[in-house]
Amino acid sequence: MSLLIIVLSILFLVLLISYFKVNAFLSFLIVSILCGLFLGIDPADIESTIHKGMGDMLGSLVIVILAGSMLGKLVAETGAAQKIATSLMSIFGQSYLQLALMITGFVIGIPLFYNVGFVLVFPLIASVVYRYKLPALFIGMPMITALSVTHGFLPPHPSPSALVAQLNASMSVTLLYGTMIAIPTVLIAGLLFSKTLKKIPATVLKTFQKEGLPEEQLPGFG
Repeated sequence: MSLLIIVLSILFLVLLISYFKVNAFLSFLIVSILCGLFLGIDPADIESTIHKGMGDMLGSLVIVILAGSMLGKLVAETGAAQKIATSLMSIFGQSYLQLALMITGFVIGIPLFYNVGFVLVFPLIASVVYRYKLPALFIGMPMITALSVTHGFLPPHPSPSALVAQLNASMSVTLLYGTMIAIPTVLIAGLLFSKTLKKIPATVLKTFQKEGLPEEQLPGFG
């Protein structure tokens, strides 16, 4: 019965966030309270139980997530992502633009949260689409897939970091194994799958194109 309550609570959480568009934190709070009540926890103890659960989890995550956020902010604001993308595209050439963008997405996806990474790389994809007259989905899918996979598989992102804390796992080993799984995942779901999307029309608005920082203001590639 307890397992059924937990499963139903998770489904209700997904419904609150995705369908009813309730703020994620409030959704977690509401579901936690309801789940506690249905599991038979004394209403007077629910608040302290939630406090303890949140405190234990945040205590082990806050340093990793905040440090990762600061590194991500540096990557975004200093033009490092732009430099990585332009350098890799010049190294790989027009024939391997997808590979260059995929590697860019993977590298900057480790410190950047997905939503920040997406906003950052979308203008790069738009610029490549208009410059080389290539299908948007074909070009963009490998890079977006790399961002998604790193966000889901690798620390310092919240979900894998939370699992490390809950399972008392090693952060470095998790990063190593996550990378070993992430690389073939990106190659299949990004590079290989994108070849089936060549004929699907997708318009990228020119308003998403950005010039970026001048070359002299960018950091070195290393």
